[in-house]
Amino acid sequence: MKKMWLVLALMVGFSVNAKADILIEPYLGYEMGSHTDYSPTGKTELVNMGARLAYKTPVMLWVGLDYNLGVSGKYKPDGASNYDAKRNTLYAVAGIDLPILLRGWVGYGVMSEIKLDGTGNPKIEGKPVKIGVGTTLLPFISLNLEYTMENIDKIKTDSGDVADKGKMDSWMLSVSLPLQF
Repeated sequence: MKKMWLVLALMVGFSVNAKADILIEPYLGYEMGSHTDYSPTGKTELVNMGARLAYKTPVMLWVGLDYNLGVSGKYKPDGASNYDAKRNTLYAVAGIDLPILLRGWVGYGVMSEIKLDGTGNPKIEGKPVKIGVGTTLLPFISLNLEYTMENIDKIKTDSGDVADKGKMDSWMLSVSLPLQF
């Protein structure tokens, strides 16, 4: 009899939430990363604003786009002067919202560029992949942690392309407001 009540409770719980939604999730984050495999190696620190726009299915899955705009930051190459840095990245994302206040997602960078203001005005272009987790402990607010791995395809400067390629790994801690319609 207990199993029957459990099955009934699960069916009622899923039937109440059985609808598709649009997810709009603006976020504000702080990104820390490091560039390796090319000279000079360096570190990045960026303040990012962004938003996820996704279609949320009835079974807790969602798919959509994530636009990340680094509004201010620094690129600190080893042994050289610092550059002001700004990020511009668009991801295709897929995620899952678990019923225990946890969320997870993965993203593939469709377009990624980090603009540096300084000598030669370099632009770093690559293909990032990110993995994120979040928790909603407070009403309407989600605390998130993302790890991004990026393969640098090319570095453009005012005088032409630089042949060096490399990798960039970064962590971003963010606060978001997931809204469903």
